[in-house]
Amino acid sequence: MKRIFVCSPFAGDIARNVRVAEALCRQVMRSGHAPFAPHLLYPTFTDDSVPEQRETGIACGLAYMECCDEVWAFTGNGISSGMRLELDRAGQLGKPILEIAEV
Repeated sequence: MKRIFVCSPFAGDIARNVRVAEALCRQVMRSGHAPFAPHLLYPTFTDDSVPEQRETGIACGLAYMECCDEVWAFTGNGISSGMRLELDRAGQLGKPILEIAEV
């Protein structure tokens, strides 16, 4: 079972973006893999509107990316600034990136 880092927008229309992230996680599971979506986890106990907490949440997610096998990125609505940080880090780590236009 591969460990898949799920990369998709969070800020903006949070309710819609959470639904997209959840759908992408279900898609990962249907493919027989284990999803990790930091933007579904960290905002449950941090405040994304506080810059220091947002940066810490992103840093924590990036730390977990190191043990993931692949990054699946939902790009159907563009690439947010947080996604850009994650995709840049995935490139630095040499992680395969699968771009998904719709879920």
